[in-house]
Amino acid sequence: MEILFYPYDFKYKLQNGKVFVLLFSVLNDGTKVVVQHQHQPFFYAETKEDQSDKYDEEFIGFIQQLKVEASPESAKIVSWEKVEKDLLGEKKSFWKFSTNYPKAVPLLASELQKRGITCYERDILFVQRYLRDVGITPMTLVKAEGEFKSEGKYRVPLFDATNVKQISKEPKLDWEIMAVDIETYAKNKEIDFKKNPILMIAFYGTKKDLETGETQIWRKVITWKKFDNKLDYVEFVKDEVSLLERFREILLTKKPDILTGYYSDGFDLPYIKARADKYKIKLDVGLDYGEINLRRKEALIPGILHIDILKFIKYIFGRNLKTDSYSLDAVSQELLGNKKHKVNLDDLAHIWDHEPEKLHDFCEYNLHDAHLTSKLCSTLLPDIIEFTKIVKVPCYDVIRMRFSKLVESYILKRAAGQNVLAPNKAVGAELEHRMQERIQGAFVYEPKPGLYSDVVVFDFRSLYPTIITAHNVGPEGLNCKCCGKEKQRKVPELDNTWFCEKKKFIPSVLERLILRRASIKRLIKQAKEKGEKTQLLEARSYALKILGNSFYGYLGFYGARWYCLECAAATTAYARDYIKRTISDAEKKGFTVIYADTDSCFLQLGEKILDEAMEFMNEINFDLPGHMELEYEGFFPKALFVAVKGSEKSLGKGAKKKYALLQEDGELKITGFETVRRNWSKLAKEVQEKVLRLVLQEKNEEAMIYVKEIIDKLKNGKISKNKLILKTQITRELDKYSSVSPHVFVAKRMEAKGRKISPGMIISYIITKGSGIVRERAFPPNEAKEYDADYYIHHQILPAVSSILAVLGVSEDEILGKGKQMGLSGFM
Repeated sequence: MEILFYPYDFKYKLQNGKVFVLLFSVLNDGTKVVVQHQHQPFFYAETKEDQSDKYDEEFIGFIQQLKVEASPESAKIVSWEKVEKDLLGEKKSFWKFSTNYPKAVPLLASELQKRGITCYERDILFVQRYLRDVGITPMTLVKAEGEFKSEGKYRVPLFDATNVKQISKEPKLDWEIMAVDIETYAKNKEIDFKKNPILMIAFYGTKKDLETGETQIWRKVITWKKFDNKLDYVEFVKDEVSLLERFREILLTKKPDILTGYYSDGFDLPYIKARADKYKIKLDVGLDYGEINLRRKEALIPGILHIDILKFIKYIFGRNLKTDSYSLDAVSQELLGNKKHKVNLDDLAHIWDHEPEKLHDFCEYNLHDAHLTSKLCSTLLPDIIEFTKIVKVPCYDVIRMRFSKLVESYILKRAAGQNVLAPNKAVGAELEHRMQERIQGAFVYEPKPGLYSDVVVFDFRSLYPTIITAHNVGPEGLNCKCCGKEKQRKVPELDNTWFCEKKKFIPSVLERLILRRASIKRLIKQAKEKGEKTQLLEARSYALKILGNSFYGYLGFYGARWYCLECAAATTAYARDYIKRTISDAEKKGFTVIYADTDSCFLQLGEKILDEAMEFMNEINFDLPGHMELEYEGFFPKALFVAVKGSEKSLGKGAKKKYALLQEDGELKITGFETVRRNWSKLAKEVQEKVLRLVLQEKNEEAMIYVKEIIDKLKNGKISKNKLILKTQITRELDKYSSVSPHVFVAKRMEAKGRKISPGMIISYIITKGSGIVRERAFPPNEAKEYDADYYIHHQILPAVSSILAVLGVSEDEILGKGKQMGLSGFM
């Protein structure tokens, strides 16, 4: 018989000497099934070019006897064959060795390598290999032939598949999602899994009704402290043990496709698991009766796809956000237009012990966090699924990947379809050597500090990806024997580097992304013109853009399989050449070049008009190869460039990547200023942005008056403390810091009070009045009393505006009223 299903979670099992991949799936009617499909793990080993038939016979005899003692059984090679594969542009013969189970692959490969036989693809995760080998895309429609088996090892029906086949790559989007969020007891903000109990668990579930098409919502807050309330979603249980048992019961009853949380890998699920272990409660909520499994700081539940939505936002989607914080509050405000409820969690322990009638607000807070998490997961799920489709690995893995892994997964997918063998990762001395290697970066045309009028900005669209594809920049074609004599193939500035015209695996893989994204962008435009929804298309475009732009970095990443520093160096060399040629051509046409950096060029029109600039762009594009294209970024009536730090008085050297542009509609485009940095106070950001706007509007006197008013308010204590909070991230364990800056000092104070501090945590603090060095006067916002006005004036306000006003000839002393006002009216 045949079934159609959508696989969403995966694992493998050994049974009766066979290896099966388990595909936890849903049918069209929402019924859950487990599809099992047999698949053999394998790896490759090099062959000797001059080896004889006799050598092969002896080698196979050795292979037949090769065993490595291990659990659950001895690792051995069960079959073998010779195959031809392409390795870095060269076709070669390899042995393909199939093993008796997945973990046997690295064991047997290691034994062969000890004997001088190089092995390949010995470290590829088995489930990911299976998906590529069989051609299955997670979260999309798949067909299987086989039969249902009556077996009691799963909570849902088991289908034994003899064959599986991809039917459609269009994803299923109406997944059943359940968000979970916990609140714990903590008198001093400490996070202690063993000591402090869980006080409440909130659930927010969504499920689409197949008949009506409406989304059904299920919400619940479970707690074990009774209090009078009118909340219809609150459920009381006897104690924490009952709370944990109810958590298990809800997951078993609801069987969500997706369980999501915000930092649920690092907090919610590990905390729940730790408390359950304390009471010897078995959280066997998996569809195979498996428990919540914590591995490498990741929480895994067989048959329930666990999406820690913070991981996806932090690792992948964060590049697309304007917020400088990954807190649930900040991210929800930007993506959903909704903020967290406001409660003081520091009071929860006291209220739990002494004023339970006030727990009402905390239950609302708990549920709202789960609600926001659920909405974030629903909003970003199309993006997650698109990345999954493109790289063909499980969603669970995708959201926990960094860009280099995403790119490599995509290349591995394409390699499997083109008979290309993946190179090995570097280890030992080679890896250390790679880590020390450096290349020359991009070209920067240094700006002269000043205020400019009528500026046009052009950008090379996807410069590095289009250079790689236009010039076949890839390790397989590096310094080939067939193209070395052709001068036109030599890389600018790198006379001993060229790339083959024919061998182009990496460029062809990247080109598919570029062409696909161009096609998607056309579809988006057409859909908008018709008034149709574009959410899914936008998700596809974003995923393709991120992957394409990451190829250059991947080629120069020391841990990459397809590492090639020459490729990365050639890419930047070509980029420098193109931007220099563009500058030269612009100056020949009579434009004034005021700034250029990597892929962008800023031209001042002067006596020219915009149409002439557009004509210049078209002339440049006529001569560009491949998919390279110079694009019009925009026209800006005013542009401000400032001096590098320390040279403001002389207005000598212009700062790179630090400028502000005023658009025709009055909006600002700000790059490199403190307005986009986390470790500046809200006040400093507000002041800087307003001063930039006033200066760009040539309201110079008004800008000076405004800054002096802010300084006076600071001195008189009239600025809210909320605007003076500084935020800095902890990047390592506290004992690893050689110098103690204010945020580290505050973090150590918090740790001394029992609060767990870990890398990645954002520390908020205010500098207060008093004697002693600055770090000793740094306190968390709720502990800070009077702020130090002088600190904020000299370390926040002045640094935020001095470089801007220096362009107008105004010094810091003049801002503070200490020097003679030079007169702003003479500027320009």
